[in-house]
Amino acid sequence: MSRKLLIVLAIPLLLIILVVILVPLLLDEDKLLALAAEQVREKTGATLRVDGDTHIGLFPRLALALGEVSLQMPAESEPGLRAQRLAIGVQLFPLLRRELVIDSIELDGVDAKIVSEPAPAPLDTTKLSDAELKAFYDTRRETMQAAGESAGAATALAIPLALNVGKLNIDNSRVTLSERGSSEQTVVEIERVTASGLNLAGRTIPVEAHIRLPGDTPLDLKVDARLAIDQQSQQATIESLRAVVSGALAEPLEVEASGPVLMNQQVADLQLTATTGALEAKGKLRYASFESPQINANLHLNEFTPAIFAVASPEAAAAAGEDATAQAGDTPLPLNALRAIDTLALLRIDSARFSGHELSDLDARLRAVDGMVNLSRVTGKLHGGDIDFRASLNARGSTAKLNTAGSLANVDIAAGLAASGVQDALTGRASLNWKLHASGNTTNALTGSLRGPIELTTQDAVLTAVGVEQKLCQAVALVNQERMSAQLPDSSPFQQLSATINLGGGKARLQPLAAQFPDIGLTGQGEMDLLSLDFKTSFVARLSAGLSELDPACRVNQRLTAIDWPVRCKGNIGGEPKDWCSIDSGGIVRDLATDEVKRKAKKELQDKLGDDAGDALKKLFGN
Repeated sequence: MSRKLLIVLAIPLLLIILVVILVPLLLDEDKLLALAAEQVREKTGATLRVDGDTHIGLFPRLALALGEVSLQMPAESEPGLRAQRLAIGVQLFPLLRRELVIDSIELDGVDAKIVSEPAPAPLDTTKLSDAELKAFYDTRRETMQAAGESAGAATALAIPLALNVGKLNIDNSRVTLSERGSSEQTVVEIERVTASGLNLAGRTIPVEAHIRLPGDTPLDLKVDARLAIDQQSQQATIESLRAVVSGALAEPLEVEASGPVLMNQQVADLQLTATTGALEAKGKLRYASFESPQINANLHLNEFTPAIFAVASPEAAAAAGEDATAQAGDTPLPLNALRAIDTLALLRIDSARFSGHELSDLDARLRAVDGMVNLSRVTGKLHGGDIDFRASLNARGSTAKLNTAGSLANVDIAAGLAASGVQDALTGRASLNWKLHASGNTTNALTGSLRGPIELTTQDAVLTAVGVEQKLCQAVALVNQERMSAQLPDSSPFQQLSATINLGGGKARLQPLAAQFPDIGLTGQGEMDLLSLDFKTSFVARLSAGLSELDPACRVNQRLTAIDWPVRCKGNIGGEPKDWCSIDSGGIVRDLATDEVKRKAKKELQDKLGDDAGDALKKLFGN
């Protein structure tokens, strides 16, 4: 008899023997449940309990279906769960060795309640003194170092991973998180989670998940990932991950990531791409729990605007609006957050928009640790000009301190004013240099305490909202008692315009301003309130004979060129520029008339008294 024939005859015999051995076991559900409970307890320490019906299926695979299942972990503080249905698929041959090798787990209607001990109240660092803040930073640094040294001593892994499950399905389930003694709860709804080939040997594990977080701002998360976990090296690898989050922002956020994760050291080095709407960010992100910086990012953004953080929920948006209204005018600095973050970021942003101002080709280096936020250098383009500055906000101590210095070269004045809400006031190009300091724990305190100089120079500047020549020509025509025949423009081109602006005491002071029009020189000083943006300035104009070329009624003589012509301006930066400035023509006429009367009286006295008129004139006219 050939070898092949013997094998063929042996197969039915083996099957008969297998059935004889297995059928009693398979028909005894209690024994099978006991074996399953024993294996679960051995692998995880958890207690498996079944209060509902059980069903055993033989075909197309060996499967055990359980109703009303609960799983209780050994420690009361560890999470437990209940499920309406649990189906377990097992491999057939290991049962001969009284071993349960789970091929698949299917869970439906899981309800897990996790109650944790109340977290300690976060420390309010805004109430601490300088000495207490120093101790706070020292203690935190020591705690982080100690935690890093002990990291990895124990690693908790999920139950399905510990069982080396071939396939895991979870449907229509929820997890409720709460703190002991608190009525507040966080609910996580699991629409579906699917994973296959769960193992700890570094083989790829495909995972898909759809999770919801209901509430005032509902969140919807979909994940498609391929992971690998090596228990021996305690390293996980994100081979690929794509996540879509809806509801957190005005538009869905899509994230793609890959890279290694050191589980015991809690370090992740990721290649990252994130998009929401038109925004796309690409680069590297490193998170290290026990290192400084904890977050190290090198990112390139095509655009940035704070509007991307607008929430999608109308209710949340309304609440945010109420908060903004409540804090309008004087918003506290986020000192607790500034003192908590430990971040290094290198950012390249193609276009960034802040309150109407657009910066392009922006490069910035940010370092934040222990309340010290340092922008070591920021460069870019702003309204057609070049910006280059550095800034630091030192919130390590009880009072925050701001320092900034930099320059803005050849900026488009009209574009900058329009972005600030000021229309049709001034055109041309301007350059600024500044070195400023401030202190305070609110936005108003910082703004009101700004001190230092700002140097302003301009090129081809034109005052578009005020016709200085027109106003002064009208005043001269009034003095000459003539009517103007020419229609003068409502704008005024500067031949030269520069100013030194000194900040201090909540004011921005012009000290001085120097301006030159073709036939008018202008000098003056004034101030603006940094919080209300109300301003008041007083200028002195000096006329030249060329003014008569604008209109014959504007002709000036020696008397008119010798006097100071007052130009007074006041208003608010948000007001109408055409209403800002005025010339007291009536006052000038009265002064000139008074001077003329004095001149004639003086001449008459001189003619009458001759050489003896000197003392009399001094007593009468004061000179």
